[in-house]
Amino acid sequence: MSYTNEARFALSRSEEDKLVKKCQSEALKLCEKPVGAFTKCAEGRTVTVAWSCRTEFKAMQDCMAIYMTQDRIDDAKMKFLKERNAAAGIA
Repeated sequence: MSYTNEARFALSRSEEDKLVKKCQSEALKLCEKPVGAFTKCAEGRTVTVAWSCRTEFKAMQDCMAIYMTQDRIDDAKMKFLKERNAAAGIA
């Protein structure tokens, strides 16, 4: 596989989507308590979840925002690129 200088530092759309999903999954694990509280509150509700679980939803969003920053996603991208380039024998 031949890489140009730009390709060494670029992700395909599918690679980027996978990385964002991985970051989201990790954030959900780190926010287990607020996510669990929201899930428990939302269980068995439909439309009423919007106002009945507002506090739990806000807590979950606040926690996720800590772990889903652009800096964290960029760090994950750089780590992925380093590993991909190392595997391909690119410095």
